[in-house]
Amino acid sequence: MGSSVKGFGDLTTQTSTPKSVEEVTTEVMKANKAVVLFQTMAIVSLNMRNLTLEVNILKKKLVIGEMDKAMLQEELDKERNF
Repeated sequence: MGSSVKGFGDLTTQTSTPKSVEEVTTEVMKANKAVVLFQTMAIVSLNMRNLTLEVNILKKKLVIGEMDKAMLQEELDKERNF
């Protein structure tokens, strides 16, 4: 009876479960890869922000150190002139 209906063939030999499980597994793996990629990008972004912050702090410390050095040099020059 199943073979007499056009377009359906023998329905008893068709099993769609392995293919659908395989497709679901593939989709889950793709989603997991996307999540891992997003997490990696977020971590890299945070690390870059931390690095930028650290570089900016070091630049400010360098500027402050140079200003302190200049002020001490001026005081030393004033004392030498007396």
